[in-house]
Amino acid sequence: MLATPISARRLRTLTLMALVGLVSATAVAQEGTPAAQPATSPAVATPAAPPAPPAPKGIPVPNNAPLSTQTLEGGLIIEELTIGDGYEVKPGNSVVALYHGTRKSDGFVFDSAFDRGEPIAFPLSGVIEGWQKGVPGMRVGGVRRLTIPAAMGYGARGAGTDIPPNTDLVFVIQLVDALQVTDTKVGEGEAASQSCVAVAAYTIKDEKGNVVEQATKEKPYIWIPGEFQAMTMGLEGMKVGGTRTIKVPAQMNQSAPMIETTRPSDVPVTIEVELLMVRNLPMNPRR
Repeated sequence: MLATPISARRLRTLTLMALVGLVSATAVAQEGTPAAQPATSPAVATPAAPPAPPAPKGIPVPNNAPLSTQTLEGGLIIEELTIGDGYEVKPGNSVVALYHGTRKSDGFVFDSAFDRGEPIAFPLSGVIEGWQKGVPGMRVGGVRRLTIPAAMGYGARGAGTDIPPNTDLVFVIQLVDALQVTDTKVGEGEAASQSCVAVAAYTIKDEKGNVVEQATKEKPYIWIPGEFQAMTMGLEGMKVGGTRTIKVPAQMNQSAPMIETTRPSDVPVTIEVELLMVRNLPMNPRR
């Protein structure tokens, strides 16, 4: 454990900057050194783990008559079951959604967040083509049914034993929330990719507008992939020199284990960020 939380956070930032070649390693040594780790007494009893929360209950899958139907190029069928009134999702956005996936041929359920009773958060850039083309245009609160031809799904390779090769799919999708991104100033430098190390000045505020975490241009912070997924998704496409406001849903406000932060988790937050430097990393090929 380091001497103080602020010093520890700053030391980590400088260390990472040295690793990616953005500052000299000597700056790290000047910032501070770890304090001695206290010994653990064997006489101290380990506190009992808190009881596990009850498992969420399943949610009924919407199955009402469609309000409208359209067929896109390639055979993707979009049926509007409920029109939402919230934020409209753009291509490449990150969303929080409930979904129910079946095979078109026999109705077999291969995956269902509705059955589990829990929405999941993910970037549209990382899912099958049918979702990438079928979800944009939805508004938060809306429900769509997508009939996805195999070529826009898992194609000739399939996916495990539940989705054989060349299988058409049907998804019912309820849009629970979305990561809302607004550029207040478009930069002119390199654009951040999904996998990047980003140096940024930022301010994170809670729902009441209180500042809960901050880094300045004089003392910026380095964000690494996987550290705060909402920041990773929110920075994608942002150019160096630009500023951006990112509204983060509660479901996306999670930090990686062992990452020190003063930011409250599992609640909505707003990030105001200025991208100072970026180093895009090679991306693993999709399977």
